[in-house]
This record gives sequence, C-alpha cells and structure tokens, in this order.
Amino acid sequence: MDDEGLSYDQIMDLINKRDEEENKDRRKKKSDLVIRMSNILNLGAWAIMLAVWAVIDRAAPQKGMMMINTFFDVHFGVAGQGRTGWDRSLIYTAYLMMLFSLGSCLIAFVLNLMRRKRKNDKLRISIIFISVITIVVFVIFLLNFWRYLF
Repeated sequence: MDDEGLSYDQIMDLINKRDEEENKDRRKKKSDLVIRMSNILNLGAWAIMLAVWAVIDRAAPQKGMMMINTFFDVHFGVAGQGRTGWDRSLIYTAYLMMLFSLGSCLIAFVLNLMRRKRKNDKLRISIIFISVITIVVFVIFLLNFWRYLF
C-alpha cells in the first residue's frame, strides 16, 4: 500500500468498529425481557381491574322497578328473580381477582425498579397509577365487604 491511504487492515478495523457501535445502539433501543415482563404484568393488572369492576357490578343487588332479563339471566335460570342481596361467591371472586391484581402490580413495580440501568430507563407512570388505583379500590372493597369475606 502507498503512504497516502489506509491499509486494508485499518479499513476493516474501522468497519468492524462501526458495526459494533451500531449493534450496541440497536441493543439499547430494544426492550429486554424484564421490561417486557413488566409491561405484560402492567397490562394484566389493568385487565384484572376492569374484570373486577364487571364482577362487582354483576354481584350487586338488582335495582329498579322494571326487571330487565339479560341473556345470561334467561339461559341460566335466574330470569324473573330479583336478588335483594349481594352475591357472596362473586364478592369472593372479586376479592381474589384484586389480590392477583395487587400481586401483578407489585411484581411489575419491582421489575421496573430492577431495570433502571440505562440513563433513559425511567419509572413507568402507568405502573404507579394502576398500583394506586388497585390499593384504593382494595381498601374500599374491604371496608364495604369484610363481613362477606371473613
């Protein structure tokens, strides 16, 4: 080779160095298993809390002067019967679901705290928000339904 240019080895070293830097950048942008698990648990906690709302609504006494029979009521034999009290089995189901939601929130929060190695990693607001909602709903639920549970 002549003195004016780079040698073949120098060129290859520069290309390899550039490829390594691109791979590092690509790895930094890609979420890892801990972040994905945290996201899945966070979504699970939201889904469970929506299901808890539906179960509590279903467990509530039937109100109103006019009875509206749903598809479920007609086909499972409770049509025309107005329930005046809370359904204990559904209350217990909602309680168990809230415990799962609390566990999911706690695990997602711990995973998110563990995975704060990079400077662009941050504590996810959604995890904090669903955790607060779950705790508040759980406390209100226990205050209202402790006699059905224990």
